[in-house]
This record gives sequence, C-alpha cells and structure tokens, in this order.
Amino acid sequence: MATDSHHSHGDDGTGPLNHETTDISLDGIGKLTIGFVLVVLTISGLMYGTYRLLDRRARSAAAPISKINADRAATQDAIAPLTDEPNALDRNGRQAAGPRILTNEPEWLREVRAQTTAAQTTYGWVDKQAGVVRLPIERAKQLILERGLPVTAAPEAPAAEPAAAQ
Repeated sequence: MATDSHHSHGDDGTGPLNHETTDISLDGIGKLTIGFVLVVLTISGLMYGTYRLLDRRARSAAAPISKINADRAATQDAIAPLTDEPNALDRNGRQAAGPRILTNEPEWLREVRAQTTAAQTTYGWVDKQAGVVRLPIERAKQLILERGLPVTAAPEAPAAEPAAAQ
C-alpha cells in the first residue's frame, strides 16, 4: 500500500491547519470579504449623502414637489390641497375638469397631523349654539371613569299591528 507523504488529506496533520492548504488562500478570501464590506459601506454612504442633498434642495426651494404644478404660484395647498380655490379654477371661475391633484403631500400631511393633534388635545366648541364641546381625549377618559357612560332612555317599541283578517 503506497502512501503519499507530500500532501495530507484529512485531520491527520501535525500543524495548526487542518485543511487543504494548496487549493485556496484564506488570506485572499479575507481580503475579498473586507473589500466587499468597504464597497458596500462606501456606496451606502454615497446614497445617504445624495438623498440628504436632494432633500435639502427640495425643502429650500419651497416649491410644490409635483412637476405638474411647478408653474403655479404657491398658495394654500399645504392646508387644503384638494380645494377648488384658487388654483383649481380656470380663467372663467369654473372648476377645471378632471381629478384634483395633491401638490405637496409631505406638507399637507404635516398640517393634517398638527390639526388632528390639536383637536385631540385641546378644548373647543364643536357647536356653541347646541352646547357641544370638544375635550382632550385624556380628560374625556377621566370623566367616563368618574361618571360612567351616559344613560339614555331606550326607544319605545312600535305598537304591534293587529293580524290581518283573512
């Protein structure tokens, strides 16, 4: 039985390496891995910087994001972007045909969220003549716990109709 004393295949080596040393270089794999990580980090950093730059330019321009409305003057689109006035009317004062377009969604969304938060956290009149008020949610919860839910009278059942004679 002949044995090859030059190359060892298996776990019978005496040194710290227990793998085939002639097929692949671990140093090369390590350098390749480090190179991939550096390339991914560099590209990610460039993308992040590009998006920050573009975002900063869009905010400083204070123009509608949509190119469709770029030629129109800035109006109350942030507060009421889908209303019929003033930029959705034609020269004769008529509403233009077709869908109304949301021209600056991020600004509109910020305004809607601010209005919603204000409505949920402040006192105010809903209908002053009817005596209907708006309470902050937390105060309304406290009142329900203290006083319970309002009790209303059940509606009266309709009178039973006599059976029809046959």
